[in-house]
Amino acid sequence: MEYIPEKEKRSYLIGLSGQNVLYSLIGGSFFTYFLTDIALFPALVVSVMLIIMKVWDGINDPIVGSFVDKHTFKNGEKLRPFLRYTPLPVGVFTVLMFLVFSTEDKLLWLRVAYFVIMYICWDLCYTFQDVAVWGITASVSPNSDERDKFVQWARTVGSAVYSVFSMGIPMVLEMTVMKSGMSWRLATVVFALIFGLGGSMLSMRCYAAQERIKVNVNDKQESLAESFSLLFKNKMMLLVTAANLCGALGFGANLVTYFFKYEIPADFLGKNTPIGALGLTTIYAIVTGAPGFIGMLFADKMKKRLKGYVNVLIFMQICNIVTRTIAYFIGFEGKNLWIGMALVGIGCIPNGASSIAQTSVFCDSIDYMEYKTGKRTEGITFSIQTSFTKISSGLTMGLATLTLHLLKYKAVDVENAVYVGTQSAAFDKWIWPLVMLTPAVASVLFIIPLLFIHYTPEERKKVETELSKRRKEG
Repeated sequence: MEYIPEKEKRSYLIGLSGQNVLYSLIGGSFFTYFLTDIALFPALVVSVMLIIMKVWDGINDPIVGSFVDKHTFKNGEKLRPFLRYTPLPVGVFTVLMFLVFSTEDKLLWLRVAYFVIMYICWDLCYTFQDVAVWGITASVSPNSDERDKFVQWARTVGSAVYSVFSMGIPMVLEMTVMKSGMSWRLATVVFALIFGLGGSMLSMRCYAAQERIKVNVNDKQESLAESFSLLFKNKMMLLVTAANLCGALGFGANLVTYFFKYEIPADFLGKNTPIGALGLTTIYAIVTGAPGFIGMLFADKMKKRLKGYVNVLIFMQICNIVTRTIAYFIGFEGKNLWIGMALVGIGCIPNGASSIAQTSVFCDSIDYMEYKTGKRTEGITFSIQTSFTKISSGLTMGLATLTLHLLKYKAVDVENAVYVGTQSAAFDKWIWPLVMLTPAVASVLFIIPLLFIHYTPEERKKVETELSKRRKEG
């Protein structure tokens, strides 16, 4: 039996697209570049800020998730109301984060304080929204096959929109500045208004999704301690989370823009082109990321062929390790750069299904927890997913900017036109191996926790059948 009407699915996907348009300003490498080369924060300051802010993420996400699990609104829902009321504050704080009121060194402490406060406010509002957006995927249907298809569509559309806008916005921003003469700081605020506030308002459409698995008032968690006790019993979720933390060590992916800006000549694509380091980063992201959409389309086939999404996740990492290692030895001189990018793109084909696979495993873990304990934990489980996604992102950004500091990086103001040859010898020596090999090392570490997950398709079917029986009885 199918439960989700097409109109509901479309509205949810439109809203999810809006959320990903907004997050494309913050989740990608452009955010680090904005802090170091547009807002002109020192690299070490950026590293410390990002790590502190992600510690805040780690604290606030599980608390928000526990709050969501413990509280039910009068209409019996615990997720949907957040999808209606959080978009506006999320959009407003997004714009305020990208407002650069000064770049003077003597006001550095004030600039840091302002940015951190805006980020904390943004993050709290965004967490409530994001927990609800993804938590509802576990409640939108009691049919796990239909839920898997819903998740596949959600992750495919969300990833596609995020990829397009996280790649496109920096390039269009750069071209706008070069063609119009507008300052980088003003252009960034304008783009934050259009894509941040605009995307946030569009995300309100997620409210169309329905909660079809309602919480029995007697089955709600009574305390934060109980929520966390259930959390630490969820072995599948904990192991996938550990894998993601290991993946965060691939911080070289966040150094791509700096590599293009300071190591690749400005006329690499021809003279008088309006495409600079941000544009080259977009081209790199397209070449290496676009093939991943093939993996999204064949996620279900890979699941069946490899006997589960856990094995799919392992296969992805192996492909990444092999192709990046080969690309590193080919090098980046002349046309070799294009060959290396193409190889990384080939390795990323199956990786496109990563978010689909992980969300499906998280949904399975929620069902398994209900099977074992009688409690459903969408809030705390998906808060952990969003929390560690943000923590992983923060660690990646923090390690990247810390590495810049150790390499004696000094930002050259974006208004300057000449960059090649302006960095230290250590930067010139290490930037290529960091960009290419740290993600490969992270993939090796990512695989290790996954080897301890043993949840077969047969066990999954058994859990679904038993839960269906229980729900009919009571």
